[in-house]
Amino acid sequence: MHTLRAYLDQLIHTRGRIPFSEYMDAILYHPEFGYYSSARNPIGAGGDYYTSANVDPAMGRLLARLFGAMEREIGSFEVIELGAGTGLMARHILETRAFPYRILERSAAMRQRQQAALEGFDVEWVESLPEDIHGCVFSNEFFDALPVRRYVRRDGAVRELFVAAGLREVEGEPEAVVDLPLLGEGSIADIAPEAARWARRIGNALTRGYHLAIDYGCLREDFFSRPRGTLMCYRRHVADENPYADPGEKDVTAHVNFSDLIDAGREAGLDLAGYRTQKDFLIDLGLLELIRPLAEAGTADAVRRLQALKNLLLPPMMGERFKVLLQRKGVPPGDLPGFGQGA
Repeated sequence: MHTLRAYLDQLIHTRGRIPFSEYMDAILYHPEFGYYSSARNPIGAGGDYYTSANVDPAMGRLLARLFGAMEREIGSFEVIELGAGTGLMARHILETRAFPYRILERSAAMRQRQQAALEGFDVEWVESLPEDIHGCVFSNEFFDALPVRRYVRRDGAVRELFVAAGLREVEGEPEAVVDLPLLGEGSIADIAPEAARWARRIGNALTRGYHLAIDYGCLREDFFSRPRGTLMCYRRHVADENPYADPGEKDVTAHVNFSDLIDAGREAGLDLAGYRTQKDFLIDLGLLELIRPLAEAGTADAVRRLQALKNLLLPPMMGERFKVLLQRKGVPPGDLPGFGQGA
């Protein structure tokens, strides 16, 4: 088998059909043919989408400020980043302030990009989440890329969507019992079972510290109010809703249900310390202090950066679509930059 399509055809021929989550995992993460295994960098102007680190270094610099406050709170401190993209965010953080830094990255191709971006910095790559963490487990657009199971309400019952021969979408009985508030006929929900498992893993791995997750998503009520689900595909900065066209050639993501992370984390000892829009988080962290001198400078570079920073803040862009979740374990409530009082 020399192509992703051949691999998928063989897998489906053997099994008859596969859940959408297994299909999504293959098209994104197959070690040879998956989207994140490609030689083409998927992030940035020449890729399919931007992340906050590609927009401007400000996010990383402000996160370094937050991590510094966490370090003062708990003493011994390290940062463990899940799925570090091209490594730019880590670079911006470490250029601002040095921390012991570890990255957990599944994709070998992305790991190579990270190592190139972080050459000269003291960073360790790990294969699994370490134990006895004193510090912060951090991610930016990690949970949205976890494979989802797709469910639909049909004739008053919840059905699961599977992928059959010819990459046809078929409905069937769910492989596991699910209780989902899908109200309207034909309404769809995209559920990432691994998201809750990761929250529990993080809670169990943390001895003293924080879990910080930045991603696009919402809480449960809003999450289930979207009748078409939240699955989206991105290629060359153009969005579509067809994950079966050009598999392995475009990004496939789904919104994060932050309520699942909060609930699962609580089961593993993680207390909710904060949940905000990215706009409010960055303003409280001090982004406006970075904007003022740029506005006063009036140079072409300053104007370019101002426009980029607006993308981090404005509601139609990243400002309100992206949310920031902070959970803590073994740390008393206190004031942290980015979360106002009582984080």
